[in-house]
Parts: sequence; structure tokens; C-alpha cells
Amino acid sequence: MEVHIAPDQQAIIESLITSGRFRSVDDVVAEGVRLLATTEIIRQKVQVGIEQADRGDVLDHDTVFEKLRALAAMAGTSNR
Repeated sequence: MEVHIAPDQQAIIESLITSGRFRSVDDVVAEGVRLLATTEIIRQKVQVGIEQADRGDVLDHDTVFEKLRALAAMAGTSNR
């Protein structure tokens, strides 16, 4: 696969390698692809949430906090 990278992006890649953050161009590109994939998953989940909200399928804050408190209480007793 051949990839063309703009000069400003090349400078960023070189800086990341020089700083020791990454060992190679391949490592930088792999991390970029991983982050892009993660961003797309988040974008899809946000879209699902938007669609749920549009349908009125949401919880009010009191209900959410009641559920969180119950979960926290269960977690607190399981650590003992």
C-alpha cells in the first residue's frame, strides 16, 4: 500500500518518532488508524443515542442517579 502524506503531517510523524513516543512511521500510522476506528465507533454510538432521544427513549436525571447510586451501593458491598 502506498500512502502520500502532506509535509505538515510528515513533520508531526517525524516529531513523534524523534521524541521517542513511537519507534517508526508504521507505529504512528497504526495508532492513527486505531484512533480513527475508535472515533467511528463512538460516532455510531452517539448516533444511536441521538435516535433514542428523538424517539423520547431517555431517562430523566433523577432516574439515572438512582440507578448509579444503586450500582455504587452494590459495588461497595461486593468489595467487602
